[in-house]
Amino acid sequence: MTTAPITIADGRVIIRSADGTIWMTKHQIANLFECFVAKAVSNIAAILKSGVLDESRVCRFHRYRDGGGVEMYSLEMIVALAFRIDTHNAVIFRRWLMERAMQPTQPPVSVFLPWSETDISSRKICRNETN
Repeated sequence: MTTAPITIADGRVIIRSADGTIWMTKHQIANLFECFVAKAVSNIAAILKSGVLDESRVCRFHRYRDGGGVEMYSLEMIVALAFRIDTHNAVIFRRWLMERAMQPTQPPVSVFLPWSETDISSRKICRNETN
């Protein structure tokens, strides 16, 4: 199988995705979080059983030309697993997610309205007064 789209090296999260989508096998997920495959599988089952994620959206079966295939899991499932699995790499991934979530996507926009003292005093702002 090809290199996993998400890896952690030297405490850094590395994303490789040519088309912007991320799907990983249970083995790739176990390698990412440095846990046993059984731990990844049992947590996937628990997440699906809870109904938090819709299986039809986060799981798919990839068929190989030789007739075999493998179950793949979306980034949404990988993120959910990161908050269920307690390993060093899961912590690194969670911190990376939180840092990304807190980064502004665009610089803040300031809007300045040209108000003069007379404009402010002539308006009945924040008062229940009628003319």
